[in-house]
Amino acid sequence: MDGPKIDAESRISAGNGLFVRTSCPPSSLLFVVPPQALMNIKTLKSLHPTSGPTPLTATQMISLHLCINRPHGSEDSPDPHYGPYISTLPREFDSHPLTWLVRSKSGIESGGVPLLGYLPPSVRASLVKLHDRFCQDWAAVRAYLTANSYVSSNYDAHLDDVDGSTRNYAWAWLNVNTRCIYYRLKPSKEDPDNLTLCPILDFANHTPNGLHMTPVPSEADIWDTAPVKPIGKGFRFVSPADESVQEGEEIFLTYGAHPNRTLFIEYGFVNKSSAEPDVTDGEVDVQDVVESLILDQKSGAFVKSVLEDEGYWGDWTLYCSAESAQPSWRLITALRLHHLVVNNNIHDNAIQPWRDVIAGKQETISVGNEIAWKQSLITICDTLITRAQTSLRYLKSDDAEMYSDGWLPWMRENIRTLWREELLVATVVKQCILRGDDF
Repeated sequence: MDGPKIDAESRISAGNGLFVRTSCPPSSLLFVVPPQALMNIKTLKSLHPTSGPTPLTATQMISLHLCINRPHGSEDSPDPHYGPYISTLPREFDSHPLTWLVRSKSGIESGGVPLLGYLPPSVRASLVKLHDRFCQDWAAVRAYLTANSYVSSNYDAHLDDVDGSTRNYAWAWLNVNTRCIYYRLKPSKEDPDNLTLCPILDFANHTPNGLHMTPVPSEADIWDTAPVKPIGKGFRFVSPADESVQEGEEIFLTYGAHPNRTLFIEYGFVNKSSAEPDVTDGEVDVQDVVESLILDQKSGAFVKSVLEDEGYWGDWTLYCSAESAQPSWRLITALRLHHLVVNNNIHDNAIQPWRDVIAGKQETISVGNEIAWKQSLITICDTLITRAQTSLRYLKSDDAEMYSDGWLPWMRENIRTLWREELLVATVVKQCILRGDDF
């Protein structure tokens, strides 16, 4: 290989991105990042030593290193090891919803903080969970800094400045959460420390279905063994296996088949652009509506206990695509139990027919139970439709003056897309029920 076949560029039509320097046949090697250039728990371990095994996870350690070496203003990072790379990272994450929540906890009401009130309930709940994860990591890093009497002339986010240090760590943590990629470093494939920050790759934009590069599996992945070298052999990326890429074309990275709710919370964007008036497919989490339905009954505590014991509490969704629209099996299962218990005495023997259904011994509990849970599903859909229509009115275009600066109009449209998705999914699922479709 003579050199990388891609260029990192900023173009008016695409912003920052990776573009192919010369035409490539399928499965061409695009570029290689040597192991020493990767930023992960192995390459950073010697820079943040402890007397014993490090108490930090990969996310915590990489975030710590970024936090300590964050560039000041427009200056370059002071880090002598990864400074040039850190200097290419985003300087702010003002448009990310986690930043809004962190700032709101400090009493700040500017920027995107007012938009928190416009998020769909399921999106807000997911954001709170992300914030909890962030807080757990930040607490572990603070404990590490205190235990190791960490002193650095480059570290100006002192622990006694709680709000400032938290916001500084949030910047570092979001770089890790939005830009790290899976990289096998541990004997177990499932180890959460199998991740790395990767120069060059950072410039790649996401696409759900366009031309995208693919990381080459390491020897450890191919042979399912622990890596031969402690930091692996570097990262190699190839062009699409079934398509040639032409000179000048942008090559993307795909983050996986995530619903827009996940993309918005984890990465700060959605797949559908504001130029598309309708969402063609989607997924809606209905946790808050179904919880209220179940727990508002005197039998609610019993139903919740059974669903938790059997592993069916939560993760209730509706989804639609060009081919179908339906509730998830988990949601159907929860609604069947709810109506079985509501119409019978509350005791364990009464729910045996429900247990038989989830065990595959029978298809349904009864005709009446099927009618009841489908009617409840219509009510759930009506609730989603009403609140989506109301929220879209609040976010209508003639309110745009409130969000006229920078990224705010774009993010406002992302939130509108989330609400349009809820409206579409609920409407189509309701139509399927009324039509008598089988689920």
